[in-house]
Amino acid sequence: MLTDKEFFLQSLVGNLYYLRTLREYAARIGLSLPSIYQEYYNKGKVLALRAEKLDKQLEKYKNKSLPKYVIESGIIVTPYTLELEKLTEKLFGINIDTSVTEEELNLIPGDLNPTEEQVNDMKNINEEAYTLVNDYIDFANEIHDKIENQEIFAFYYNTINLYLIEEAKLYISSLERLKEKATVNPSYVIDNQYFGTLGMQAIATFIRGEIDPINKDIFDEANNFVIEYRNILKEYEDMIMTPENQKNMTINSLEIAKRLKTFVEKCIQKLLKKEIYFISPPITKDNELTAVNFFIFGLNQVLEASKLNK
Repeated sequence: MLTDKEFFLQSLVGNLYYLRTLREYAARIGLSLPSIYQEYYNKGKVLALRAEKLDKQLEKYKNKSLPKYVIESGIIVTPYTLELEKLTEKLFGINIDTSVTEEELNLIPGDLNPTEEQVNDMKNINEEAYTLVNDYIDFANEIHDKIENQEIFAFYYNTINLYLIEEAKLYISSLERLKEKATVNPSYVIDNQYFGTLGMQAIATFIRGEIDPINKDIFDEANNFVIEYRNILKEYEDMIMTPENQKNMTINSLEIAKRLKTFVEKCIQKLLKKEIYFISPPITKDNELTAVNFFIFGLNQVLEASKLNK
């Protein structure tokens, strides 16, 4: 069973990552739907505002509460977030509240021992987040079905809605575990790694599909990751569950994810230097980098826990 301190930190970290992901998904919907679909744009905006409001409830805990390794992991904000937000503002004529990013770029590490009142506050935030993420899933399903049935059109791949749904389910799984204050077990770890790996494959697939075909080197590298992740997913499906096999899969997944991170960073750097072009808002690349960082963060946590249990 988790201690109050463990519960609080894991809740804070998970909420900070997932709430930003949900906000950026809603922003992508808004930037990708033709203006005639104002109804769906408005729905996405309402969800984004709810996520933003919930994130503001976490502001009092961001500074001097997160360990240095969390801040430096790039799961909350990356070195590219601010520049990509500003570029997205410029290209799409929208206003993004960059003050949140500026604040998160200057977080001071700390080690909070939460009071009973703070723990109860976090429980309430988790409950609100649980309701919000389920509403996001309903919205993503609705958008997906409307696109599939040719009732609406969007300037992005419909698979992105399915990707959000899978990511949202991981958020729900985390919130449910935290509600019970349960520690992770091997089955939970493998399930999370498997669905996280699906997410990494999706990111490589999106990059492959969004890059201008003239940039064949980026297309080919993304395609190689898609194939590599297809193979590792097969390994997960065929794996016999033993502590040794689980550890080996975690190590292999970490090695591939680190290479994927380097690739996504290269894409961002080339994008910011005006060397390559993607048919997606620039901020989506930061969202993808953050997702890779979060996957790496989780894998590292699993390996650290396995060392402690020896």
